[in-house]
Amino acid sequence: MDKKKGIVIGIAGLVLLTSLFSSSPKKSEIEENTSATTINQLFGLNTDLHEEVVEEGSTLSRILVIPVKGTIGTEDGQYFHDRILASIDKIKKDSSIKAVLLSIDSPGGGVYATREVYDRMKEIQAETKIPVYASMGSVATSGGYYLSMLAEKVFAANETTTGSIGVIMSSYNTKGLFEKLGVKQEVFKSGAMKDILSASRDITDEERQVLQTYIDESYQRFVDVVVEGRGMSEDEVRKLADGRIYSGSQAKAVGLIDEIGYEKDALQALRDDHDLADAQVFTYTSNDMGFGKLFPSFLGKLGLNSDDTPASQLNQMIDKLESLDDMKLEYRMQGGF
Repeated sequence: MDKKKGIVIGIAGLVLLTSLFSSSPKKSEIEENTSATTINQLFGLNTDLHEEVVEEGSTLSRILVIPVKGTIGTEDGQYFHDRILASIDKIKKDSSIKAVLLSIDSPGGGVYATREVYDRMKEIQAETKIPVYASMGSVATSGGYYLSMLAEKVFAANETTTGSIGVIMSSYNTKGLFEKLGVKQEVFKSGAMKDILSASRDITDEERQVLQTYIDESYQRFVDVVVEGRGMSEDEVRKLADGRIYSGSQAKAVGLIDEIGYEKDALQALRDDHDLADAQVFTYTSNDMGFGKLFPSFLGKLGLNSDDTPASQLNQMIDKLESLDDMKLEYRMQGGF
């Protein structure tokens, strides 16, 4: 059984088990069983954000921690795109939030999702003038580094892996394998580039140029973000932005971060710099009921978070299935097979 079939069967089984817990859902509800609303209705769940206090303090003056964990844009059980955006939106509505700490532990990810978070936070910063600091965990590369450029101060440990400033797109060319197996793909297309990056043939020079232009455009936006975030010239940034990684200490030496320290140090700096000594520190979470309560081992093997909501877990599995054939433009550190 191949990987795709295994995931499909897993999804089907979980959806079936979900229906057993429901009260005879209508046909229209069953047809929409991949939507967050329907799955949560079947379980009677409320997916609204709720607050979790990290450090006690004054509720009139608070520091919001926004975790950016895992691969950006994947909903992979660690990264929660909608939760991040909703947390950012709360800043404008809650006058008790006086500062934000971005807690980043991510190799980066999708270009679109990274930019959406960046633009949403920039909009809030412009409206509220709220101070934002960033704390890098074990990894804050590519899109993870990109989002740290929202901060007026960036902290990393000496052992943090950061940098990897750049854009990547990749695909497999299985033409030689197909020929050995006697497999030939027949393609009917409306234009010469409709099957660009097809695995069954070599890429043309014209296609290579199109893709490189596409990548260069995203790379330029990344460079612009670092120029603004670090106050460097474009030439200075481009010398550092060839895709290489840096340790935290190396990043500080070349000006890519501000301070060596852990999350507690970044929080203390926020308190000291912005008169928030007595501030409560909190974050937003959502319900922890999900398929993982019944199948923690199974979800673990799929790389999913057993504490997430069932709707999110189902969507994560579908995303993993679809991603097997995806062509993606990413701000992400990538190595190995």
